[in-house]
This record gives sequence, structure tokens and C-alpha cells, in this order.
Amino acid sequence: MCLGTWFAAARVPVHTELFDLLPEGSTTTQRLLLKQLRTGVSGRLILMGLEGADADRLAENSKRLVEWMHKSELFHYVGNGIETLTQEERDHLFRSRYLLSPGIQKDTFAPDHLRDALEQRLDDLRSPLAPMIKEFVPADPTTEFLKILTTWTPWNTPTKHRGVWFSADHQRALLVAETKAAGFDVDSQADVQQQIREAFQSMVGSNTGMRLVMTGPGVFAVEAQQTIQNEIWWLSLMAVMLVFTFLYFSYRSVTLLVLSLVPLASGIVTGILAVDFAFGFIHGITLGFGVTLLGVVDDYPIHLFSHLTRESSAVNVIQEIWSTMRLGVITTALGFSALLLAGFPGLSQLGLFAIVGLLTAAATTRWVLPFLVPVGFHPRRSVMGLAGLADRFTQARLLVPLSVLLASAVLIWSNTPLWEQDIANVSPISSDKKILDHTLRTELGAPDVRDLIVIEGATEEDVLQRSEDTMPALDRLVKQEVLTGFDIVTRYLPSRRTQAMRQAALPDQQTVQRNLRVALKGLPFRPTVFRPFVEAIGEAKTQPFLQSQTFRATTLGIKIDSLLLEHSGRWIAVVPLRGITARERLYEIVLSWEKPSISYLDLKGESNRLIMAYRNETLTLVGWGTLAIGFVLFMGLRSLSAVLRVLIPIGSAIVVVGALLHSLGERLSLFHVASFLLVVGLGLDYALFFNRRHGTESERDRTVYGLLVCSTTTILVFGVLACSQLPVLKAIGMTAALGSFTCLLFAALLADQGTHEV
Repeated sequence: MCLGTWFAAARVPVHTELFDLLPEGSTTTQRLLLKQLRTGVSGRLILMGLEGADADRLAENSKRLVEWMHKSELFHYVGNGIETLTQEERDHLFRSRYLLSPGIQKDTFAPDHLRDALEQRLDDLRSPLAPMIKEFVPADPTTEFLKILTTWTPWNTPTKHRGVWFSADHQRALLVAETKAAGFDVDSQADVQQQIREAFQSMVGSNTGMRLVMTGPGVFAVEAQQTIQNEIWWLSLMAVMLVFTFLYFSYRSVTLLVLSLVPLASGIVTGILAVDFAFGFIHGITLGFGVTLLGVVDDYPIHLFSHLTRESSAVNVIQEIWSTMRLGVITTALGFSALLLAGFPGLSQLGLFAIVGLLTAAATTRWVLPFLVPVGFHPRRSVMGLAGLADRFTQARLLVPLSVLLASAVLIWSNTPLWEQDIANVSPISSDKKILDHTLRTELGAPDVRDLIVIEGATEEDVLQRSEDTMPALDRLVKQEVLTGFDIVTRYLPSRRTQAMRQAALPDQQTVQRNLRVALKGLPFRPTVFRPFVEAIGEAKTQPFLQSQTFRATTLGIKIDSLLLEHSGRWIAVVPLRGITARERLYEIVLSWEKPSISYLDLKGESNRLIMAYRNETLTLVGWGTLAIGFVLFMGLRSLSAVLRVLIPIGSAIVVVGALLHSLGERLSLFHVASFLLVVGLGLDYALFFNRRHGTESERDRTVYGLLVCSTTTILVFGVLACSQLPVLKAIGMTAALGSFTCLLFAALLADQGTHEV
């Protein structure tokens, strides 16, 4: 134990990144979704707002905060409305303007078009815009560079004040940043967000009313982890205090409290080591939830201590009850195997932790704990008459089928869905945070990263060409008000096919000079002023084609990387959509294009389908596990009627608990399924011991007393968990607490009063 505890504490890595619990996905769409969650730009975005002061002060502090963020080297991109391109990047784009501009056509440099452009530049030079465009006119009289920047301008640009993005009412300055850390790298995200808050606080001081608000996937991940940790800490502390207090008053022995920790501690240590050996790490959620699942092993030492008397020794007692306990351990482990065999890494870790911990705790109770119990030790309790009370309970056994019939009616004729279909409803994020996220996204014009068009191809060029071919159809959808806008990689990086067409549309230098002389007639421009323009046309005619690698490590490159992905040897263009009015209609429209390489992806819907698929897979495994449990019980009990007396209370309890949860407004999810496995483990223990026959009435009294203590400790632990504000913890707590009570009640009602011995 000392070596194992040291190794677990010092050498086993505990991960907190949520994506470590996610599966790889079974389809291309699911793999794309999960890759986006792990490393995509959408997961790294932090949306920020400064509020609580006048617009001028907000704008000034927005500029100062962005300046600090640029220097911190924690971000790929930071934006608040002020130009973020470096001079080197601007020069590069300016040199490539004739390959990037959508305005290049065969007649763009014809004399009449040049004449129109020159007259427009003359008007611009006479306007207040003159200082801004004067330097570009000699090299770019047709304003191709301006056309590029206009094309890249978001379709819903926020309001500006003093050059800084603001909400429409000027009450909030807006910023957006893309972190270098992945959105689900919770520790790194927490560090980045803390540094942002500290930098902001140092800028504004403590006596101002100005405040910083943040949202985004990374912010949600950090808040979720902190909320879960805080809840688990306080709830666990409260549960431990309640359980220890109850056990002390039940047995009046501090020695018993200390000894009861030995099986649990050994199970936790070996569970950690087993998960580390199989996966190379253990996740924090697995550790926290796994320890909760191992709450079932507290029953093992309680059974031992409940049967101790002044005349018996711990070694003899464990030998007498071991056959019943062993059968419960094996069948419970079979139940948890449904988690181990699930394709969901988080569930697999949890299943392995529970099975290894369960077997270790049982083995410790059998072969170690009896030798730690002091000679002559027995707990003090008054248990007389409990066996008779339990026997009288069997007279009301019709309550079980009646309860099942009523519960079945509730489940069948309910108007509300039984299963939770929306993963957002089990999120630990509060509604206020979700509203803030929606507000900032709306004000910034940022996509809500839910709706995507996915375009696939064998090469980068294939994807770019297909993206260009798709743009007209997407523009039509905007005009038809199916959506309000979209972003696509070919806005920033045209295909080589398009670049070749634009190069072919460029005239040679002699033609440009001839057309320019014609266009300049009667205009007050000197003929030599446009020499840079003529030279640029000549250079563009032989310029190498642009590709994604050309812009690597630039602001534009980051944008392209967020929209163009390489995955498993294939290229994928991701097209974020905005303002979807009818998702079903959009799905049908994209399907009608009859292009297998182009599909519509609802990330939220796909997330829900992914979770439901693993839920269904887990339910299937639970079914097979139930059959295996029945077989093992039959081999151990050698009686079909005895097997039914053990399984019927558990099955009935699950149906009734499911109906109770449904009546309380709960929709069942993957977390309820995992909790039902815990209920199965508890129920097997209760039913096996209730049906175990004893030599004396006093021994039966001790068995019933031990079962009451086991069930009460479980109800206390999970009853506290049911008080949590987090949907997941609340679901686990309610399911296990109700399940423990119902299993105990039904096992007592259906217990056999015969003479055979289990």
C-alpha cells in the first residue's frame, strides 16, 4: 500500500483535458467533429467585453489590453477592430493582389475600364480619403488590394468607436482572441485566462467600476472543471462526515471506522495503477467518479463487522459469508464490464477502475482485513427483532409487481421523452453564461461554431476548387434567407485554377502601357506616375501560385488553417454558417446538390448523435452483462427460482427508479446508465444476503442490520450528491440514492423464507 500510494501520487499523470475522454469517432464526420473539439480554432476562441465605464475609457483600455496580449505570445490572433496585419504581411498581400483579387477579369485592364478607375481615383484624391489612398494609387489604380480587404471584411462588422469594436449601444468594448493552447487543454486555458484578468486588473486598478467578461469554449471548459471540483470537494466532505458519523453511532467504534477504510483505499490505489498501466494516464473525472462508484465496496467490511460477535473471530466470520459475498463481487464486476467494453474512452477508464478496485477491495476484505481485526473485537449494537420485521415485510410482496405496473404506465404514457437528446442540458454551464456567450457572438459577428458545410477532397487543390464551385450556391441561400452569411477558405486563398485564370487575364506590359496611355488622355496624371503599376502587372504574370503554406505563421495563415484541414490523408474545407433559419431545410438543400464530397454538419446535432450512439452501445452491453450475471448466479445458486429472487428485485427497482426520475423531470442520459450499473451492484449485494439462510435468529438479525447500514451509508453519500447544482452529479446522486433504497425494499419484500442456504 505504501509503495502503491507513493507511485500513484508521484508517478501517475492525472490529466484534466476533456478531449482525453473523447473517442476517435467511427465516421469521417464524427472524426472531424472531434478533431475540431481537440485542436480546432473554434475551441480556442475567447470572446471578451470591457464594460462599466464611458466609451472613451473602454476604447483606451481595449487598446492597452490588446497591446499586452500581442506581447504575451500566448495568442495566435488578437483583434479589437484595429488593423492587425504587420507591415511585412501587408507588403506580401499587396504583391500578391492580382492573384488574390476577385475583381480580375479579362477586361479589367481594357482602356475604358482603366479610364473609369483613374477617374474614380481622381475623385478619391480630392476627397478626405486622399491621405489614406495616395500611396497606393501609383501601384494599384484599380484598387485590387482594397477589393481584397473588402471581401475579407466580416458580413456583420461590429460598431466602432475610436477605431475599437463596440456593442451597438457603446456600453461594451469588444475583443476576440485565439489562444495557442487548445480549447480543451483546461490547465493551459485556465493559466491564459488568469493572466488576462491580472493584466486587465493592473491596467484599470481596483477602484474603478470597469470589468472584464469572457466567454468561449475554453472559458466554459475552465469554469466547468472548477465548478465540478468545488462541488465534489464540498459534497464529498459533507458525505464523508455524514457516513463516518452514522457508522460511529451504528457500531460505536473508532477502530471499525479506521479498518473499514482499508478495502476502499486498496481498491482506489490498485484502480489508479490499472488505469495508468492500460491508458498511460488517469483522468481527473475518472478518479473522482470512480471513487464514487467504489462506494459499493464499503458494504464488504460492513458485512464482516455486522456479523462479528463476542464468541466469533473475524477469520471465521469471513469464511462463513464469503460464498455469498464472492457471488456478489463477481456479478457486480460483470455489470461494470459494460463500461469497460464501451468504445468511449472515458467510460472504459471508469469501467476498468471500478472492476479492478472492486476485486481488490473484496480480496482485501477476504484475506487481509480479518487479520487486522483485534482479537475479541466486536462492535456494540442492538439488532434484536430485525429478522422478524424483515419476515413480516414479505407479506406485502405484491407491492413489487404493483409498483412495476404503475412505473411502466408512467413510462409508456408519458408525454415527455424518456431519454435526454440534447447534450447541452447536462452541461454544468449556467444559463447566464450561455446568454452572455450568445450576446457577445452576436455583437462581434462571430459564428456560433454549430453549423458547418464540410467539403472533402483528395488534395488541397481539389478542396479549393470544390469550395469555389459551392460559393454561388451558398450566396443563393443567403438571398433566399436560409442563412445570413458564411465564411469560406477561397475568400482568402483561391485555387490554382482561379489563380491561373487571373494570370491569363493580365495583359503583357506593352499592352498595359498602351491601354494606360489611352486611358490617361485628358486626365491630370503624369504618365510616369503609374510605372509601379505596369511593373507589378509584369511581375504578377510570372508569380508562383499561392498555397496554404505560403501564408504559414501569418495572421492570414491562421485564418486559412482554421478553414482548411488535412485529416487522415484527405483534405477538408470547413465552411462556418451564420443565422440558420431552418436546419432541416438546409440539410435537404445540400442533399439535393447530389455531391457526396459536400455535406452539412450540425455540430450540436452530431454531438448528440455521438453521445446517443455510445449510450445505445452501452445499453446493449448492459443487456449482455445481465445475461452473464444470470448465468453466473445460476452456476452459484444452482436454482432458477433463487436466481429470479435475486434478479427480480433489481430489475423491478430499475424500472421504478426510472419512472420516479422521469416523474421528477429527469431525462435519462449516459450518466444515468452508468449509475444504474452501480444500482445493479448494490442490488445484487442486498438480494444475495437477504436470501442467505442462517443458523440462528440472531445471525439473521445481524445480516439485516448490516444491510440497513450498507443502504443507509449509500443513501447518505448519493443523497448529498443529489443536492448538487450540476446536472450530471445530480443525476448520479438521485439515481444511486433512489436505487439503493428501492433495491433494499424490494429485496426484503421478495426474500425467500425457505430453508435452503445461499
